[in-house]
Parts: sequence; C-alpha cells; structure tokens
Amino acid sequence: MKLPEEIRQLDQLSGGFQKSQILFTALRGNVFEHLHSPISATEVAQRLQWSVRGTEMLLDGLVAVDLVAKAAGRYVNQPVAAACLVEGAPYDQRNILRHKANAWEAWNHLDEAVRTGHPKVLEGNRAGDDLQDFILGMQNIARQSAQGLVATVDFSEFKHVLDLGGGPATFSITFLQAHPGMRATLLDFPEVLEIARAQIHDAGLDERFDYRPGDMTKVDFGSGYDLILLSNIIHSLSPEENRAVIAKCHEALAPGGMLLIKDFLLDEDRGGPPFSFIFALHMLVLTENGGTYSRPEVADWTSAAGFSGGQYMDLTPQSRLWMVRK
Repeated sequence: MKLPEEIRQLDQLSGGFQKSQILFTALRGNVFEHLHSPISATEVAQRLQWSVRGTEMLLDGLVAVDLVAKAAGRYVNQPVAAACLVEGAPYDQRNILRHKANAWEAWNHLDEAVRTGHPKVLEGNRAGDDLQDFILGMQNIARQSAQGLVATVDFSEFKHVLDLGGGPATFSITFLQAHPGMRATLLDFPEVLEIARAQIHDAGLDERFDYRPGDMTKVDFGSGYDLILLSNIIHSLSPEENRAVIAKCHEALAPGGMLLIKDFLLDEDRGGPPFSFIFALHMLVLTENGGTYSRPEVADWTSAAGFSGGQYMDLTPQSRLWMVRK
C-alpha cells in the first residue's frame, strides 16, 4: 500500500536528524579518508579501532544517504564525498559541517529558545575546536561567493578595505588577490585573528594586511577606508547593534567610499526565502540578539547612517548584497 504524500513528507522531515547524524559521525571519525579506494568494513574498523558491527552499520548508513557506494562487501566514496569530505578536496566542506554538528546541542534546546526568546547557555560554546571549525567553516562557504563577487563587481577603484568581523579573511584575501594595489584591515576578536593570520600567510599576503582586535560593537574602526565589507555579520546582531555598527562604518569611510553588506536577506515582505527562515532559528539557538533581516530594514539602517542610494543584487541562492556609497 502506497503511503499518502502527506505522510511521506512528514516521515522524511522527522527522520532528517538520522541522516545528519550519520554524516556527522562519519565526519568526526574521518571515515571518508579511508574510502578513497574500495575497502571492507572490517578493514575500516581495524584502522579506526571501532567495532566491526558498528562500523559496518555506519558504512551502510552512508550508502543509504548516497555518500558511499557498496559493491561485493567493499565501500568507496561517492563523487560528492570525494569532492567535499576529504582532505584536499576541491570543495572541502568539512569545517562548516563540523560547525553544524557542534550546533546540534543548541538546536536540541530549540523549544526552550522559542518559549523564552533566548538561547540556552552552553558551556564551551565556540571555544577551542568549536571556534576553529566555525571560523574555517566560514571559509568553506565563502570561497565560491567571494570569487563570484569579485567576478561580478568591479572593485578596482578601491585601495583600502576594512573587513569587519571577517573571520578567516576569505573575502579580503580574494579582493587583494584580484587587485594587487589594494590593502586590507581585518577587525575581529583576537582569537579569530590568530586563525586568520594563518590563512593570510598561506595566501602570501602578510605584508598587505593590518589587524584591529576587538568587538566591532565596542572598538574604534579607524578611518580612511574606501571600502568596508560586512559579510554575514548583521544576522548575529540586534537591529540596534546593526544601526550603530553601520553608523560607525559611515564615519570610517572616506567620501565616495562603499559599504558592502552581504547576508541572508529576507524578501521585502518577509515572505521568504525558506533558507533565511531556518537560519533565523539558527541565530535564535546560538545568539542572544541575532536574526535575519529584510532589504528594507537594511536600507533604513544605511539611510539613517547617512548613506545615499543603494544597489541590491543576488549573489548565491542564499546570499544577497546591499551596496551603498558615502
């Protein structure tokens, strides 16, 4: 008997956590690193010092979610795993996926966050390995959009970019690689800057970067920049904090300078897109004041700060841009 579509939809939705935990468990155990060529479950278990029973079940679970192929009792990575889930992969997504796995406990308290409007305080949140996964996870998802942005918008007129809360500095690194005459200043928390310095060094750009440690809602930005980037920052702040940060951006920019805001912006009527709705809940369980905002809200903040005009564009299926001039 065929199940009604409504029941199938609910069954898929309610079982989503099982599929994500299969992925997260394999990722934490570096399982995919052992599946470059066909291998038995017993061999994988021996390498990882896991039980054969549990290893075989996990590998079959990975087959079920189309990350691993199985033939004659041996397992090998499917193309998506080879492209995204092993060291050196062309589209490495391991850190951002680990960050999502680290958020599991916070999402487990969604009901409490909905009732109270506040996240449950989690000991060790974004500390140590969690912070590393979060910051380098931002790099995983930013590489393609940074390259797309540079290919779409002409930044050749700009000489000094302030990357606010820039994390691993993926965007500013991409800007400097595309424009040899540009310098960058990265403002972020001291522990984040330490992670970013390694990425900047690997890119060979040490001499073209300056650093300002601190909380952007509290520290001075400096001045004289002709480009300021707020990439995936406003969703972690309250409307009041965003107004204040954007006003500081206006003060820090030279006349004619540009402020570029990239985020998961909602439609004008706040009717979507679905990704932004779900991401708002991510902010509910992880931040005290964050959320997702619409383009009119962002435009109101920039106008109140003294910016004029504005240009809006889609960058990725999730990310949208708002660009204004001083």
